[in-house]
Amino acid sequence: MQEMRASEVASQFVEGLDYPISKDAIIAAAREGAVGPTLEEALKKLPDREYSEPEDLTQALNAAS
Repeated sequence: MQEMRASEVASQFVEGLDYPISKDAIIAAAREGAVGPTLEEALKKLPDREYSEPEDLTQALNAAS
C-alpha cells in the first residue's frame, strides 16, 4: 500500500513539471514540493541531462531505481 502511494506521488510530481527540464531543476522542484526522501533520492540518481517530457523522466527514474 505504501509503495502504491509513493508511486502515485511520483507520478503526480513528474506530470506537474514544466518540460523541457534539467536534473537540477527537477531536484529543486522536489525539495520545494516536499515529495519525500525516497523520491528525492531516486531523482538524485538520474543522469545529468535535460528531460523533454514526463515519459522521458519516468523511464529514466525506472532505469535508475
